[in-house]
Amino acid sequence: MIDFRYHAMSLAAVFVALAVGLLLGVTLGDTSLVSDVRGSLEDSLKKDLNESRQESSDRKQQIERQNEFIGAAYPQLVADSMSGDRVATIGSATVAQSTLKSVTRAVEPAGANVEYIAQLLAKPQYAKIAAALDVNDVVADETPTPAEADQLGRAVGRRLARGRNTGVMRRLVFSRLSGNLKRARYFAYARQQATDADTEEGKVFDGFERGVVAGLSQQADRVAGVENTTTEPTNIKWYNSLGLSTVDDIQDFAGYYSLVSIFNGAKGDYGYKDSADSIVPQVGP
Repeated sequence: MIDFRYHAMSLAAVFVALAVGLLLGVTLGDTSLVSDVRGSLEDSLKKDLNESRQESSDRKQQIERQNEFIGAAYPQLVADSMSGDRVATIGSATVAQSTLKSVTRAVEPAGANVEYIAQLLAKPQYAKIAAALDVNDVVADETPTPAEADQLGRAVGRRLARGRNTGVMRRLVFSRLSGNLKRARYFAYARQQATDADTEEGKVFDGFERGVVAGLSQQADRVAGVENTTTEPTNIKWYNSLGLSTVDDIQDFAGYYSLVSIFNGAKGDYGYKDSADSIVPQVGP
C-alpha cells in the first residue's frame, strides 16, 4: 500500500522543482534583466565607495587641522614654564632614537635646554667602570650579582647627575651620546627592555640600569620615565618601582605636556595605557 503522506510529499517536491526551473529559465533567458541588476549593483557599490573615500578624506583633513592647531597652541601653553632649565635624556641601549628626540620636542618650547642625550652600553664592563670610579669594593670582577650591579649603577647615576667623571661616562658607560655633560636639574629616562632580560646576564644589566636611575633620582631634582604608546613590553611598573612619574605617549603633544608638567611638579602616570591615571595632569590647583 502507498503511504499517503509519502505521496503528498512527492507531489510537493515536483511542484517546487517546476517552480525553481521556471524561475531559472526566465532569469537565464532574460539577459537584459541580468544586465540591469548587475548595473544597478555596480552603481550602488561605486556610490558607497566614493562616499566612503570622501568621508575618509574629510576626516583626514579635520585631523590635520586639529594637529596644526595643537602644534601652534602647544608652545604658548607651556611658554617659559621651564625657562633656562637644563634637561638630560638618558636611554637604554636599544631604545628608539625617536623616543629620545621626543623629549627635546617636549621641553624646548617650554624654554628648557636639552644639554645631554645618551644611551647606555648594552654590555657594560662593570669591573672597569668600578675601577675608574674608584668603587672597587662594589664590583670586583666582570660577573657581579644583580645587587652588586645595582650599587655600581647608583654610583654612576649620582655622578652623572652631578656632572662628574665625564670621561668615564663617555668611554665606559654610554654608546651614543651628544652634548656636554653638565649638571642638569631634570632627567628623562627612556627604557626598552632587553631581549635577554630573563638570562643571568640580562638580570645583571637590569640591576645596573635600575641603579643608574636610582642614583639619578637621589641627586637630580626630578626624573621622569618615558615611553611611546607602542613600546612593548611596557616599562611603567618598572619606573613606578623606582618612584618615577611616567609618560606613556611621549611621541605626541599630550605626552609633551605631561612631561613638562612632571618636571614642574606633577606626580602620577599619564597617557593612554591602562596604567595611566589620566591622559594629562590636571590643570591648575
